[in-house]
Amino acid sequence: MSYSEVITPVPVPSWAAPILSERGGEAVLVNAYPLTDTNTHSYRTDSSYFYLVRIPRGVVSYSIWVYNSTNQTINVQAIGNVTNDQSYPDYVIGSAYSVGSGDSDMYVLSSESALTPFVSVQVSASTAPTSGAVYAVVIVE
Repeated sequence: MSYSEVITPVPVPSWAAPILSERGGEAVLVNAYPLTDTNTHSYRTDSSYFYLVRIPRGVVSYSIWVYNSTNQTINVQAIGNVTNDQSYPDYVIGSAYSVGSGDSDMYVLSSESALTPFVSVQVSASTAPTSGAVYAVVIVE
């Protein structure tokens, strides 16, 4: 089974096509989420925008790319789970990080310190954004 067959949760959105066509193994984690409050959002609260995706066995490291087009700084926390059916609680992977308004950042996580069968992100803002959206992709090498 190929990596893309395992993790593709939705058709690739048009904004992600240029990013994903240049890489070998990727999946969308957040598809243009219109963040407008200070609550914490994830695949559990907003499943139309957030996805929990499988990390294939044997992966040494993976990266999470986040683009914040909102007008406020956002907080991002990588999360994992042992299943994809929401039967167990999520756990945090690494430290939370901030992505400034209009910025993008890439965070590399080692499977030695963050081994997880499934990965996603939680997103929040300290000040509620009034425009823009949040995007995220996981990239596996």
